[in-house]
Amino acid sequence: MRAPTLRKYPYPYRAAMSITSDIDGTDTLDQHERIRSLLNDEFGITFTNTFFPFHDESKFSLFSGKAADKNTIIDDIRKGLIDAIHSFGEKNDFTRQDALLTLKALKEKNCKLQVWIDHAESKSNLCKYRFFGKGDMPGEDEYHFDLLKSYGIKFIWTERLTNIIGQGVPLKWKSILEIYDRKYPLDSMKNIAKTIAKIALDIVGYEKYNYFKHNKLINIATMRDGQKIYEFIRFNNHPKGAAVGDTFEDLAYLISNKVLCALKKSGGYCIVYVHLGKKFNLNNISSRETIAALHNLKREIDCASIYVDRVSKLLTYYLRTNFLEWSFEALKGGYHIHISSINDPVFGSFVPKVKELQNVTFYASGDVKILVNGVEIKNIRKNPPDYTGKDSLTII
Repeated sequence: MRAPTLRKYPYPYRAAMSITSDIDGTDTLDQHERIRSLLNDEFGITFTNTFFPFHDESKFSLFSGKAADKNTIIDDIRKGLIDAIHSFGEKNDFTRQDALLTLKALKEKNCKLQVWIDHAESKSNLCKYRFFGKGDMPGEDEYHFDLLKSYGIKFIWTERLTNIIGQGVPLKWKSILEIYDRKYPLDSMKNIAKTIAKIALDIVGYEKYNYFKHNKLINIATMRDGQKIYEFIRFNNHPKGAAVGDTFEDLAYLISNKVLCALKKSGGYCIVYVHLGKKFNLNNISSRETIAALHNLKREIDCASIYVDRVSKLLTYYLRTNFLEWSFEALKGGYHIHISSINDPVFGSFVPKVKELQNVTFYASGDVKILVNGVEIKNIRKNPPDYTGKDSLTII
């Protein structure tokens, strides 16, 4: 019998991915529905969609003035089809009152979100670098971060991007060399040089690049109002850069077979930065490559190699497994695994409920019981050996 160890992902997956699509470029309800229908219904691929609360040109948004827009966004949030807010949208005269109005409307409809994603043109942004905003600066008209955190936002994305395939695992030089693409030799060499520079800047303490030397997925960020929050990084390895390679057509490159194979080898997390509404035209020849790439990703999902889910679920799972406090005792013929708490350094330690441990998996063999705070969990599935040859148990 082997001593129990915590498995990184739910059985039998070996890596994780979220296709996380920013809403700009999806200008109409019809386009939003067609994108959702393609990925969710036709392919059966779960992805993260976002929404704008406001848009000065009344494009698809919560307060566009179109009842169908509002009803769809509310309904999709409740169903989990939308699981992130993309700043407070495009509103030139945005103030704290707009944040209050938005969050009040979401609360009244029992719409719960945990993920915030900055938008390049929004005055409500939290970023203090390229996507500069004043959303976390007390005393400014745009300040709203205290409202976001009170509402329930736990994870934010500002402008952090990487072209390394697979985060949350140790950085390897091979991962940097995988950026090279013989079809784009000059561009990919430039990206390798930029990545090495970011790692060097992280080593010497430059905060803007504090993800790179350890290839982090998540950092604990201290905002300008002193509050702490989880900040995550996204992936885009397009040789021309994320500002260019972020469309539906470019998704073929971002989830190519090369990327999926490297992700499985790394055993990491990959949160893809993309705008599915940009260049979304299934009649274009170039879109056929994206359709083929989606078919390939679906095969990886079906054979249980890559765990694909919405970004809120992936980030929550990452936190729960990384901050899980547990121990084991050896007994005749097996083990007792004791789970005591999840020591969340931002939101506080707590004793998890069984539903909060769903999919958590331990490598263990023999007669094994899992207990939380001394109470045995009955909903346990014993798994046959995975690709490592080890038996495991999953909390279901």
